[in-house]
Order: sequence, then structure tokens, then C-alpha cells
Amino acid sequence: AKLGERLGQVAVNRYPGPRIDELKAALGRHTGLPEGCSLMLGNGSDELISLLALVCARPGATVLAPLPGFVMYAMSAQLQGLQFVGVDLTADFALDLPAMLAAIEQHQPAIIYLAYPNNPTANLWDVAAMDAIVAAAPGLVVIDEAYQPFASRSYAGRITRHSHVLLMRTLSKFGLAGVRLGYMIGPKALVAEVDKVRPPYNISVLNAECALFALE
Repeated sequence: AKLGERLGQVAVNRYPGPRIDELKAALGRHTGLPEGCSLMLGNGSDELISLLALVCARPGATVLAPLPGFVMYAMSAQLQGLQFVGVDLTADFALDLPAMLAAIEQHQPAIIYLAYPNNPTANLWDVAAMDAIVAAAPGLVVIDEAYQPFASRSYAGRITRHSHVLLMRTLSKFGLAGVRLGYMIGPKALVAEVDKVRPPYNISVLNAECALFALE
């Protein structure tokens, strides 16, 4: 009822304005945005995944991820004309590090996705294996923490060690799946490049207000 009352006061006849910046600031406080990093909003993580494929869509570019994994990594790559390479997990759902490193060496991926925890297997990867993949990556590494609210740890504290690592989260598992609000954190210069392909006004005033209400 309180949320409905608040949404009733939103000026839906206006394009989104400074309220979006207030939401970004609130999310920055919520996540403990590291110094030197910035935050970009998406209409759910799905839009961010699509924008990453778009920004890396050059002839011969490849997206790489463990399998089984989130279906949108492959789908967004294929929709943009990128090649997708999946690397099977081990029998106990762990990262097959030798196979991952061999695939990186062979395909030189523009983007590597590591969901942490993984979707749909729900496990957390070995951090040393993740570090090895990050070190070997010739392009972007995107740590997808969509299910972070259910996890015992995060990779967030390690992203500032690198200039090519992005951290992606969503408010869906925060309890707002219908609001469609994803966000991505990374080095300011890198986020600024991805932000160039973001559609204007991709976050509605109602989405933003719902998210601010929940964060408060």
C-alpha cells in the first residue's frame, strides 16, 4: 500500500530525470561501490548481457562460458552474430580449469561469463580457478552475481585488481523480479564504453521508484 501511494505521486508524463542518478547513488551505497568504479543500469541483467554482446560485436568475436549456464549468454551472442563457445563443467559441477584455459587460448574470447553462484547448478566456483581465468582472459570477464543474495560470498572485492572485469547484479533475487532492474559495476573507463550503446531512458520512473523504495 505504501509503495502504491508513492508510485501514485510519480510524474509519469515526464521522461526519467535526476531520479535515475539518485537510484545509481543508492545502489552504489548498497553495494559499497569501490573507488575508481562506476555503475550502469539495465532493464534487468538481460539487457546488460545484450548490450555487452552489442559492444563486442566485431567479425569473428567469441563469447565463452561454462555449461550448463545461463541461457542468455549464448542467446545474446547468437542474436548479435557472435560465436558462442561453451565449456562443460566437471562431473561435480566445478569449473574445468584446464578445459577453460585451453578454450581461452584457442578462441581468444571477447567476453567470458562466470555466474557466481552458477545458474542453474547453484554452486560457487573455486576462487583460485576464477582468478586464473581472469588472468588468462584477452577480453572482458563478466562476473554475473544475479543470485548473490543467496550466496555466502562475492567476487566484488577482487574486481578492482583488474581493468577488464565487470560485476553484474540484479534486483530480481532481491525480491523485485517484476521491476526489471539490473546493474553492472566496473572500472569507470570500461563502463563508459559499454554505456555508449545503452538506449536512452532504458529505466522507467516507476522501475526506479520501486527500487529506491525497496533499498530504503
